[in-house]
Amino acid sequence: MKSGFVSIVGRPNAGKSTILNTILGEKVAIVTPKPHTTTSAIIGVFNRDNLQIVFVDTPGIHKPHKAYGELMNKASYSSFLDADVVVLVVDASLPFGTGDNLIVERLPKDKPLIIVFNKIDLARFEQVKALKEKYQTLFKDAILIETSAIRNFNLDEIISEIEKLLPEGPQYYPLDMKTISDEEFIISEIIREKIIMLTKQEIPYSVAVVVRHIENKENKKEVLVDIVTEKDSQKGIIIGKGGKLIKRIRLQSEYDLNKHFRMPVKLEILVRVEENWRDNPKLIKKLGLMK
Repeated sequence: MKSGFVSIVGRPNAGKSTILNTILGEKVAIVTPKPHTTTSAIIGVFNRDNLQIVFVDTPGIHKPHKAYGELMNKASYSSFLDADVVVLVVDASLPFGTGDNLIVERLPKDKPLIIVFNKIDLARFEQVKALKEKYQTLFKDAILIETSAIRNFNLDEIISEIEKLLPEGPQYYPLDMKTISDEEFIISEIIREKIIMLTKQEIPYSVAVVVRHIENKENKKEVLVDIVTEKDSQKGIIIGKGGKLIKRIRLQSEYDLNKHFRMPVKLEILVRVEENWRDNPKLIKKLGLMK
């Protein structure tokens, strides 16, 4: 069979996670309209007759302003090392900018490269043409593909091109497995998705979600979770007037978790402050956010 590892990279909010979820037919990575939704590498497994593709969906590469941002970038860059193929996702609705150049400078020269121009349903023809010419000049051997992940357009071509590039290899994971994320990670990501969607400005990016304890009882899960903020003012916003916002976060998270685990999940959420945690690498690792 053909098998191998494929690193999905790109700028924040280019559509990397949407592409992965759509290809797998299952939500393995959270998706929001806001940038920096993915903060850790997420592994998704695609299986077909005599083909296994292990996708590594990485955080969006950006110019970091905090230690946490630097660690996110390192997670993306390190995914190149063991990849058999690199898939660069480009937002076709935006012109080439300094953020794109940051990625271009770090892309490995010794790996097969597929460049996916996503969101073509939102882009002008001239814009897509100019982008493709720019990238073709930079990477003469790259394979260029136009897609719209939200409309499930042309994603099968990504799979076809990856299959051509992968070597013969072993079956790395069971054929019925679509992600290797553990349940702590899944729970924290779903809660974080709700925080991102229900809060504004800097709040979504100043918050960490830490699963403290999971108790598996007969036909249900009980989970203790900490939401960590950088300031008391952020803690107050997360809790909301009369505890209304934290209740919405809990109820919406429980709804999605019930569907994912196919059993009732009861969350107990505590909100606490760790001042400037995003600028403290030791604290970031203590919180379990970067291994």
